[in-house]
Amino acid sequence: MQIQSRSAHEAMAVNPVLISRPTEVKAKRLAHTGAIPKVDRQLVRHPLSLAEQLALTYRTRDDRLAVIAHELRNALSVVRNAAHVIGTQQTASGVLESARLLIERQVGQMNRFIEDLLDGSRVTGPESLQRQRIDLRVLVTQVIEGIEFDFGRRGHRLTVHLPHYPVWLDADPGRLEQVFSNLLMNAAKYSADRGDIALAVGRRFDYASVRISDTGIGISAELLPCVFGLFVQADPSAPHSEAGHGIGLALARSLVEMHGGVVTAASEGLGRGSEFTVLLPALWT
Repeated sequence: MQIQSRSAHEAMAVNPVLISRPTEVKAKRLAHTGAIPKVDRQLVRHPLSLAEQLALTYRTRDDRLAVIAHELRNALSVVRNAAHVIGTQQTASGVLESARLLIERQVGQMNRFIEDLLDGSRVTGPESLQRQRIDLRVLVTQVIEGIEFDFGRRGHRLTVHLPHYPVWLDADPGRLEQVFSNLLMNAAKYSADRGDIALAVGRRFDYASVRISDTGIGISAELLPCVFGLFVQADPSAPHSEAGHGIGLALARSLVEMHGGVVTAASEGLGRGSEFTVLLPALWT
């Protein structure tokens, strides 16, 4: 990889006892008057059968497990790449130390994902974030270290634009690493070998911005409005796309929104590349 630097769904347990039947309540209240109640069809609710309740619970559970498994796979890929570097380097101790630190950080991420797998409720809202004061430039640099091998494998050229000033956030660095890793790997997945990908960090008023653009297959006008949907993915038969599960973008949007931010997608159409922009509340000091 050539780097040029110029500066979920929540599981639902439906309790049959809590399912309301407003028409029955209305009938009981009128029973003392002798009047025949008129059934308001707008109030009729058909309770879910036990089988339907169980199907809904299992479906949402499976969605959550799919998301977490996707992230475990990404983290394991980075560990594998770092181990590869250690195995091929004979002398450069600085390179080996960087690889070791990378493995250490990713193993910490994996431990957190495993905890999420054991207790899915931890990834359902902003209260699950482990916030701290971070410089967005440092976090982006760490993300690039993690995906460098994958980019180099297909000869992608990554151009990075970082401001000369710090961009402070009150955020969860582990979760934001997930966001930007997913967006960068998505750009690589749908770009031709030796394709150009650019990442730019900046500020927009009270928000920090990260813009990731590529020269890949682009997004059709029909797909663009729902590109962040769970299990939505571009045509897997496209010449340069790689197999995926349509989870990465949905997870990225969820994590950005948990931080009080927003992520958007733009494309001029098929064959004309795409651009994803993340806006996150920034700190001034």
